[in-house]
Order: sequence, then C-alpha cells, then structure tokens
Amino acid sequence: MQIPPTSGDWRASDLCRSTADWPFDWVAEITTVDLASRSHSFVATIRQSGVRRFDEALANVRAMARAPAMLGLLASVVHVLDMSDPEHPAFVDSAADCLDELLRHEEALRALLADFGTNVPVLALAQS
Repeated sequence: MQIPPTSGDWRASDLCRSTADWPFDWVAEITTVDLASRSHSFVATIRQSGVRRFDEALANVRAMARAPAMLGLLASVVHVLDMSDPEHPAFVDSAADCLDELLRHEEALRALLADFGTNVPVLALAQS
C-alpha cells in the first residue's frame, strides 16, 4: 500500500540557526497551507549541519518543500511514457499526442527548474 505525501501547498519557513553559538544547525519547518481557511498545518522540521553554506542549506529546504510538486510532475512524465508503450493500456498511436501531453506540463516543469535557479534546458538535464 502506497501512502501519498501530506496534501496541500507545502511551504518552507525561513532558514535560521538553531543557536547563536557554534556548533549550530540550520533549521526550517515545512507546513501545508489551506488557502480556504488560511490555516497552516505542520509537516516537518528540517535540520541540517551548520557546516553547510547558507545558500546550499536554503536550496535543500526549497527542494524538500517542492517534493509533492516534483512527485506530481514525475507521475505525469511516467504517464507520457506509458502512452508511448504499445503494450500499455494507455498507449496512443501518435507521437503528437504524447508530445501534447508532455507540453501540458511544460510551464510547471520550467517553474520548478526556475525555483532551483536552474537555467539549463530540460533535455540537457535529462542527458547528464
């Protein structure tokens, strides 16, 4: 049985130090936001070693907060792969249909890459 991650729009709090003195950890919290009720629900505390540079620790937190979006996009890409497999029930006999399905997610894919400051074309990432 697969259990999906906590639903909702995940957001990361500001990254801060756990203490004023060394040794310290970088700490942030992830919450979900219910826009209708404007309520936050706690998901996780992220604790990283203080030896990490601030920008690296912040990038890690952002990646963790985007996990549900990445999972959804990954599922969409796998669906396109299924559409191109002649032995799969979702098969469509048209490369154009597969491309159309993939292009439906182009904006979300590019936004995700932009969130991480990645300006590399999507195909270049896939080939690396």
